[in-house]
Amino acid sequence: MTMKRTVLVVDDNDINRLNLKLLLKENYQVLEAGDLEGADQMLSGHRVDLVVLDLALPPEPDNPEIGMAYLARLRKESPDTPVVVITGHDERAMAMRAQKLGAQDFFGKPFDPDEVKATIDRSMTARWQAVREQEMQRALESQVNNDLLGNSEVMQQLKALVEQVAGAPSTVLIRGETGTGKELVARRLHAASARAKQPFIAINCAAMSTELLESELFGYEKGAFAGAGERKLGWFERASGGTLFLDEVAGLPLQVQGKLLRVLESGEFSRLGGDAVLTSDVRLICSTRADLEAKVADGSFRDDFYYRIHVVGIVVPPLRDHIDDLPLLAEAILIRKAALCGKRMQPLSDEILERLGRYSWPGNVRELENVIERAVVLATGDTVDSIPSLAGPQVIADDLDPLQQWLLQLPETGIRAEKAVAHFEKQLVQSALDRNHHIKARAGRWLGFGDRAKDKMRYLCDKYGIELQENP
Repeated sequence: MTMKRTVLVVDDNDINRLNLKLLLKENYQVLEAGDLEGADQMLSGHRVDLVVLDLALPPEPDNPEIGMAYLARLRKESPDTPVVVITGHDERAMAMRAQKLGAQDFFGKPFDPDEVKATIDRSMTARWQAVREQEMQRALESQVNNDLLGNSEVMQQLKALVEQVAGAPSTVLIRGETGTGKELVARRLHAASARAKQPFIAINCAAMSTELLESELFGYEKGAFAGAGERKLGWFERASGGTLFLDEVAGLPLQVQGKLLRVLESGEFSRLGGDAVLTSDVRLICSTRADLEAKVADGSFRDDFYYRIHVVGIVVPPLRDHIDDLPLLAEAILIRKAALCGKRMQPLSDEILERLGRYSWPGNVRELENVIERAVVLATGDTVDSIPSLAGPQVIADDLDPLQQWLLQLPETGIRAEKAVAHFEKQLVQSALDRNHHIKARAGRWLGFGDRAKDKMRYLCDKYGIELQENP
């Protein structure tokens, strides 16, 4: 259910407060105060979105200057909280003066129900349009500056930790589920460091063979292998003075881990096919969604390399753990995706945001981006009327694995087993593609298809009519 916005009515007349509460309670949560002391208590103890202020208040109810002075104070102390003033029938000049002091609007006594509702609705709409514009401006600035969006407690803690760690030279291991924004955290660490003006290079370790990784990381000399027609500088040389980000470091072959360990310990390396010992001043940041401790235990990840990259650890929370940030994230994504599509979209409705907020988001912010992009592409006008692809339980279910969550969707009347298996396989293939940027070979390896990953994915996409993007 969408949370109602809050109106504080400040009026010493009990009947007036009751009438206003009856008029507004259908659409708003209404708080009351009979004097200025009570108003201060309500403002300090509650989130208030709009104040309705009678200018005639104790201790001098016949002196509107008391209300005027309080209005001026409110505008100074809470400039983002709009104020609507109540005036007498012959006090229009006073109302105009109040507006010059910063009042959003006014209505008179005796109350006209339609006028009161229209005035409050208009003022509240203006308030939230202004808030949205401010938030979107911050969102766009954050994107340019590699900032992390979100005002929830967990995101504030993440931002504080990133700023604390950014200035240190230490290696950092960023952990988190797929789609949480681990690379964005790495970019923010770089942007907030003394290396910000130097290169930031990101490499996906899971998408490359041992030979390709070695040649890209360390470079090679002319003739080092077949096809090496000229010298090539590796990422360690190109990123010198800056930051090298190894995404999905769990996919690094053991041989490459050993060579990286040497660079981390001594700063020295050699190009493939070369004898010269080179040095590079690079800060290494790694990320993973895998259980590296388990990989160390089973021997598929070197313990010395693990300890070397895990000097500082940062955990990026899943979207379900900061779902309160979803409206801000969704609106920022909407603006960006609409611009890419050459559209100008209206804000997402409360109903759409409510539906988005009920979903479990196993693919986290990346899945949210995909969903909103599809909605923008399929929108026939400037409004997102529906969300086309929320294939999952409309609940937050932390204690359920993905298969259990999918089973919650099956109809109570039953389903044929072969149809259920095919339906689940199709969803699994689509999810693998979404999570791996629609790169068929990588998606197939993610599903454990081995050497024939690309061919197997192409077969399954043909089988289920899944449209492939122009990726390998």
